[in-house]
Amino acid sequence: MSTAPESAPAKRESAEERFVRRALALREKLRDPATPGLVLMAALVVVGFATIAYAWFGTARIIYVPLQLPRAVSGGIGGIALIGAGLLLFDLQLARRDAARERALHDDLLDEVAEVVSLAPKLARIKNRRGGGPKAS
Repeated sequence: MSTAPESAPAKRESAEERFVRRALALREKLRDPATPGLVLMAALVVVGFATIAYAWFGTARIIYVPLQLPRAVSGGIGGIALIGAGLLLFDLQLARRDAARERALHDDLLDEVAEVVSLAPKLARIKNRRGGGPKAS
C-alpha cells in the first residue's frame, strides 16, 4: 500500500473567478482589429433581413397586385443584395484575419530559426575549446 496522498480534488472555480475569466476573454476578442469590420458586416446582414421584412409587410398592405410587385421586387432584391454583400465581406474579413495570424506565426518561427542559426558559430567554438573539434591528419 502506498502512503502517498491521492491527487487532491480539483478546486472549483468561484463565480467571481469565472466572471473575471470571461471578461478577460471578451476583452481580448474586442481588441481584435477585425472585430469592428465583422460587426459592420453582421449589421449589413441584419439590415438585409429587415429590408425583406419591410418589403413583405408593405406588400401585404396593398390589395392591388400590380402595385405590390415593385415593392416586393425592389425590397426582396435589395435585401438579398445586402445579405449577400454582408456575408461575402464577413467571410473575406475572416480570411484576412486568419492569414494575418498565420503570417505572424511564420514570422515568429523564422525569428526563432534565425536566432538558433546565429548561435551555431558560438556553439562550434565551445565544442572546439572542449576538444571536440575536427581531428588533424
